[in-house]
Amino acid sequence: MGRTRRVSAAGAAAVMVAVGLAAAPAIADSPPQPGPVPISAVTQTRVTLTFTGDGCKGCVISPEQLIYASDNGGQEASWSGKDRKVRGDSVTFLVPTESTRGLMFYIDAPESKSGAFLDARPMVVFQYAGYSPGEWVERAQAVKASRASPCWTGTTEVSVSLAVNVRAVKLQGVNDTPGGSTTVRVPLAWVAPTEQAFGGFAKTDRGVVAANGDPGCGGTS
Repeated sequence: MGRTRRVSAAGAAAVMVAVGLAAAPAIADSPPQPGPVPISAVTQTRVTLTFTGDGCKGCVISPEQLIYASDNGGQEASWSGKDRKVRGDSVTFLVPTESTRGLMFYIDAPESKSGAFLDARPMVVFQYAGYSPGEWVERAQAVKASRASPCWTGTTEVSVSLAVNVRAVKLQGVNDTPGGSTTVRVPLAWVAPTEQAFGGFAKTDRGVVAANGDPGCGGTS
């Protein structure tokens, strides 16, 4: 590296002098070629959910991205983070930025003292059908909404804070105890103001989107 090539044959040097030629200039080696560019770490986004209202004390939040291949150009996109219990009024997740597209948040309330439970997991709503991104949705409007999306369109920002309004509503659940009540309090949670949703809308029950299984994001329903 940076070295000059020596003319090592004495006979060749003698021939040049004999014919009256000046010594040939030194020929530099080819410059070193750059090595492969190191692959940088995956870009991360800090997503903080700040809760208002009275329905999320002791809730556990579970982030998950799932876009089926049929809704993603033939390639499935998925990611899941660790469950976090709401402390105070907020919870924060570090999410690969590319995984914020189609990101969902399950919101599990503490177990009901009545023994009744909902046979599905409630989710945070990002947009109600009929309401535009950035629009404020009141509780009365959320409860009456028949369709909503729990899927976020995502972000490219390094840090994002989302305000989530939570109110408890009573839904018909199930109870393993014979004769026990089947009414259960469920968190009705929605981002306020509304965020752009990814994909289509799902049916709600009193404004609540709940899933039993892996609903995935995408489609146009």
